[in-house]
Amino acid sequence: MGDGCKMKEYTLLELIEGLKSNRWTSRDLVDMYLNEISKLDQAGPKLNSMAEINPDVHTIADIMDLERSQGKIRSLLHGIPIVLKDNINTFDKMHTSANSIALSDLYTPYDAFLVKKLRDAGMIILGKTNLSEFAYFMSLDNMPSGYGSRFGQVKSPYSEKIDPLGSSTGSAVAVASNMIPVSIGTETNGSLTAPAQNNSIVALKPTLGLVSRTGIIPISHLQDTAGPMGRTVEDVALLFELLCGKDEKDLVTHLIPKGNYNYSETYNKDIKNLKIGFLKFSNVEYTDEELKIMEEAKDVLKSKADSVMDLTFEYKGFSTIPLMHEFKVNLNHYLSTVSSATDIKSLKDLIEFNKKDPEKRLKHGQSIFVASEETSGTLKEPEYIQARTEILKTANILNEVMKEHGIDVIVMPRRTSHAPVAGNPVITVPAKALIDDIPRSLFFVAKNFEDELCIRVAYQYEIATNHRIKPDFK
Repeated sequence: MGDGCKMKEYTLLELIEGLKSNRWTSRDLVDMYLNEISKLDQAGPKLNSMAEINPDVHTIADIMDLERSQGKIRSLLHGIPIVLKDNINTFDKMHTSANSIALSDLYTPYDAFLVKKLRDAGMIILGKTNLSEFAYFMSLDNMPSGYGSRFGQVKSPYSEKIDPLGSSTGSAVAVASNMIPVSIGTETNGSLTAPAQNNSIVALKPTLGLVSRTGIIPISHLQDTAGPMGRTVEDVALLFELLCGKDEKDLVTHLIPKGNYNYSETYNKDIKNLKIGFLKFSNVEYTDEELKIMEEAKDVLKSKADSVMDLTFEYKGFSTIPLMHEFKVNLNHYLSTVSSATDIKSLKDLIEFNKKDPEKRLKHGQSIFVASEETSGTLKEPEYIQARTEILKTANILNEVMKEHGIDVIVMPRRTSHAPVAGNPVITVPAKALIDDIPRSLFFVAKNFEDELCIRVAYQYEIATNHRIKPDFK
């Protein structure tokens, strides 16, 4: 395979160039990443990021190599390996289990919409990643991030003292550890950006509606979205472009405005016409390190943007009541679409299944499941309607501030629920070299369907600071 794939952290563009120049093949890339998975995931530090490897991965790689040799290039990422969070349907020889014993028999009868888009683009689905069981929406009883009854606990590649966070834990750890160049995770309320921060990588939570949710085990139709994870903003932007698009089965995607979503062509555009706001909450105490990070970012971006300004207002919390109600409705609908492939037909079935072997299946309980099952499943309770209205009002404060001050992108040193609840795009970028046990990132938020803007600002910050360092496996 020429001079081969020596194990470094290749960017997507480097991998693409190597394929174009015949420095390596897609099969070479698959073998390279499988070797790293074997060394880091199953042996060595035993990070446990991967749930399953695609049994057909070599055949798929050979097909992509054959197509390339015949001049058929499906997309920029043709022949590039990727892994997916194991709550995303794949119609192949891999299960879709949400890291739960309850769904360990589930071979889904159809691909998720985004999976079909990846296959059509020629990407190679190498495997599926572990997650916090049912996307960290199972129990309030001290359930650790990254834990599931099927495959156990995912570990941080940086330090045993760092919580790898969830629920897209395995997707983040696999990328951080260079077991794969990019991955797909999902988020309802921080499950892309939180593990990205704690594993010192980049992740984008897109505007609600840009990426279809069809074929993804759900929590809330009003907040759920899948999104790209990578080691650089550039890689995330290149992958994100493949994920966007209208899906006849997901109504929210019908709201996508007409326009070009060519993030591979716009991520590195200058930001000289943009106005950036730096947000600190008036009732939140920030560490000296956080304040230093914000000042550094301000110094970097004020020379690149049209203007920057400080923002402050009081932080208000968010109720989880709406998610409790929405979960039952959404999960039961999803299960109806895979009913031919699993004995679990409803949330009630799931609860009863887990009760039969609590030692294995309920190590940390299922209090969220039980509370959700106790709702009517109709979304008509006054408690629900009021709670959903209130959190949306609170979340929209960011949109109001951006509109009032003409701000294009808000920068924050801490993750909040504003963007997930209001549907805004948010991208996170490492804000320090992770040489201790306290990961730090910055979060860039834009208005709905202006994902391009937060990507561009995040890119300019990243290339000026370049804080991320790789894990040190000794």
